[in-house]
Amino acid sequence: MRSSRLLIVALVLTTACGQAKAGHPVTPPASTRVPAPQPSVALAGSAARTARAGSARVVMRMRMAGMPGGAITVDAAGVVAFRTRAADLRMRMVAPGSGAVIRMREITRWPVVYMRSPLFAAQTHRGKPWVRLDLARLERAQGIDMNALTSTGRSDPTQMLSTLEGESDSIVTVGHEAVRGVATTHYRAVIDLGKVAGSANPSLRAAVRRAEARLAAMLGKRRMPMDVWIGADGLVRRVAYRMAIPVAATGGTLTTSVSLDMFAFGAHVHVAAPPAAQTTDLTAAVAAAAGSG
Repeated sequence: MRSSRLLIVALVLTTACGQAKAGHPVTPPASTRVPAPQPSVALAGSAARTARAGSARVVMRMRMAGMPGGAITVDAAGVVAFRTRAADLRMRMVAPGSGAVIRMREITRWPVVYMRSPLFAAQTHRGKPWVRLDLARLERAQGIDMNALTSTGRSDPTQMLSTLEGESDSIVTVGHEAVRGVATTHYRAVIDLGKVAGSANPSLRAAVRRAEARLAAMLGKRRMPMDVWIGADGLVRRVAYRMAIPVAATGGTLTTSVSLDMFAFGAHVHVAAPPAAQTTDLTAAVAAAAGSG
């Protein structure tokens, strides 16, 4: 697999796992001072409260190790809407080896992601600078049932937090830390993929089990740690996780570490997809590249 295509696949996998979800902006609830709840109760309550906030500005830090030539660091900033998963992000990527800075803009109109960057110049057609990727189609090509997964809220971090109590091996309080100047409590949970189907609609459990089994096979394990920082106002201020995915094409492992900060809750979100005449659809090419890997 060519390195440029491997990079696109890596970006797609990270985007699919890191998407936030949102709805109509509202003013977040006022902060309340109450005794610290149990970790599972705190996570469930913060998921609901954050979802009601509707949207937020975000800053993301991502590091991908195991790519040809060395590790890649990506910094991103923008706005997301939780319910629709619409997002507009501007990214700055430091290329491995040369240290060259590559800039990118990413627009999400779920399940389609549009990306524009000099990085994709060789893959795009003249006059069509935007790359179009259908994540639902890509995940189906990998044997993952998007409808089954989204029905259990697995693609929405806020809903996922609310069900961690039943799907985690453990939820513990790590300590108290400041996130962007806001005092927070740091929690750590370990998600057990084998328990996910239990919270699904009975009619979808078989499909969810198949999808989660495929995801576990891709990751090479059934447990995934996640760290969450929650403010005194009950809003999720930071989410962090780490994934390691074996890459058959290289015989190595793609390790992705992501830290996502959320602030300015209730921010206005208006995301428009690029005109079709300016997009180059690479979904089929990336699906083929992922399959060959």
